[in-house]
Amino acid sequence: MAHIGASPPPVEQPETIPSPIIPDPGEPARIRRNTACVRCRDAKVRCNASSATGRPCLRCSKLELHCVVDKSHKRTSRRSKLEELAAEVQNIKDAVAPRPLLDLSSELGPARRASLPLPALSSIPAQLPTHSLPTHNLPIAPLGDHYIPPPSSTSFKFNRPRPYSISGETPLPPLTPARTNDVLSAGSAVQLAEPRALGSRVFSGEDIDYYFDKYFEHFHGYLPIVRTRDPDTCYRRGPVLFWAIIMTACRRFARDDTAFQFLIDSLLPLIWTSVSQPPLNLSIINAILLLATWPFPTIRFLTDPSLIFAGIAMNSSFLTGLHTGRGSHSEFKSAMHELDTTDEEAGFTWAGCAIISHRVAAYMGCPSTSSLFNKTIDDLLDGSSQYPLPRYFYLHLETSRFANRVNRTMCASLEEANGVSHHLVAYMEEEYAKVQRLLYPNNSDLDNFTLLSTLLEIQTYYFMPLPGYSEELFKRNVIKCYCTAESLIHSATRLHRETAFLHYAPHFVFRTLLSSICVVMSVHLSSYTKGFQADTVDALIKEALRAMRICSVQENDLHIRATNMLEKYWEMRTHIPRSDSGVSVYTHRLGASLTFDCLRRWKKDVEQARDGCGSTAAGSTASTAFQQGPEVIPANDGLRAGANADLGLTDPFQRFDWNAFMDDFDWSFTNSATNLLGFSS
Repeated sequence: MAHIGASPPPVEQPETIPSPIIPDPGEPARIRRNTACVRCRDAKVRCNASSATGRPCLRCSKLELHCVVDKSHKRTSRRSKLEELAAEVQNIKDAVAPRPLLDLSSELGPARRASLPLPALSSIPAQLPTHSLPTHNLPIAPLGDHYIPPPSSTSFKFNRPRPYSISGETPLPPLTPARTNDVLSAGSAVQLAEPRALGSRVFSGEDIDYYFDKYFEHFHGYLPIVRTRDPDTCYRRGPVLFWAIIMTACRRFARDDTAFQFLIDSLLPLIWTSVSQPPLNLSIINAILLLATWPFPTIRFLTDPSLIFAGIAMNSSFLTGLHTGRGSHSEFKSAMHELDTTDEEAGFTWAGCAIISHRVAAYMGCPSTSSLFNKTIDDLLDGSSQYPLPRYFYLHLETSRFANRVNRTMCASLEEANGVSHHLVAYMEEEYAKVQRLLYPNNSDLDNFTLLSTLLEIQTYYFMPLPGYSEELFKRNVIKCYCTAESLIHSATRLHRETAFLHYAPHFVFRTLLSSICVVMSVHLSSYTKGFQADTVDALIKEALRAMRICSVQENDLHIRATNMLEKYWEMRTHIPRSDSGVSVYTHRLGASLTFDCLRRWKKDVEQARDGCGSTAAGSTASTAFQQGPEVIPANDGLRAGANADLGLTDPFQRFDWNAFMDDFDWSFTNSATNLLGFSS
């Protein structure tokens, strides 16, 4: 009985056998196989295998392609090829890109978490404005939710190296966006810093975040003593440090033409008021360390307050116990000054005091304070501290410690004798070579520049030999120092060409360049360089002068004034007789003795050349040199050809910037016989 709803049994059908396909006599026979060749599979066409074994398929044979059958091969799409090409191009870029100067990728954490919603990523333009100064290629810690200017913000038209141009300056590398590592998800948020006022000027939260970002991106790596990145937290702990950070960033990134000068005028009185109330807290100590590292552009050569600032920072650290490496030490607690300093901040600040105190003392030619490099520094350098130092900071601290020992040794030697034995300098060189071997490998170009700077500091003592020195030995030693100075100049220009190094480097880098050019010019103007090629030396001098000008941050600052003086002196070198001796007589200026001695000797050379130039004319004619001719020449503008032009002579002092000598280097010309400069006696 059939069940209702059941399907009927299947009816068997006869098996159909496909009829054989009779090939067309005009077509070649096709050989079937399970796998197409690689070429046909990529082209997505039928692969007609050849009837002969080992022969290519019909398509590959016709196109003269290499026919390969590979069952594991997967077809490569056009998109995959583009991705491979893009990856290959990126690998090439990574290979040829300059190595970053400072690696701060894990040094500081995010600034803070924000609570204000942001628009979704789709509403943010893909192309951000790129009007800011080319980056220095200093990788920094992830900025977290630090402020990113909204797309409607005004472009930064004031972002440039300085508010005036310098001819012949090396162009900067292309701009790299400052926030390439930042990732914003839809609906994420960032929070603006609170607006702050200094005197009569108000800085918006957007400006404050902008300046803090620029400081931590370009300047912080050279002296990483500030351990908080949040502007509001920094201001609450100490307004002086807050404004010092902004002023440091304004050296290169002022968003307004008047911002930098306003901070210069307002911050200096605030600094002196703060340091008059000891003991100083951590924020004030860090602020004056920053001002000693990147000083005011209004400083003079002989009245640089950086050494005083470094001394205040050091002694204040002693009073608060920071030299112990502990933020709160029971023996340094004060009921009236509650400290909220961490051990990390104490260690980094004390290391900064040690570095800056030595570097400033070195270029000012003063003895360093030996007690700076104590057990706390030893713990930081041998890895005993729980807070590891960044690579550059570590190397800078190590070289400063060694250079400090050199200065103390040389200072003791100079107290006993009017000079330094070349054996002692050579011994210090050998000891320093051992230190360098311990610091290798993995040194960056910036690390090598720091190593060369310390080596030059040691070798300048060759210019202060003991009485009765060997002329031939002295010549070999100063030529060795000359080669170090030459390498330093080349290294600085190469670093700047690749990473804009000289735009952000500390002031002691400029002083190192000044010392280098004094070595080069002093040796070249002596009788020891008769075999040197003049065009090579001239190119080196021009390279050094160009590097020194790039360090300038304000029109007519110390960098420009010193460079103009050196350039004018070099131009009139043909009127200066070569000296048989390059020995320095400023023996109590330690490593800076050569620089001070060069200034003294150059003043004497200028006076002699000036007097010789003036004696070619009659006394009465020479005294009226400024009054001849149809034009009126200001007294400070140098000598016009005047009477010498009537005699067919060239005046080497034309357009000479005498202010650079008199204001910065304490030069005075009071020759009452002719008074060619036009100054009263």
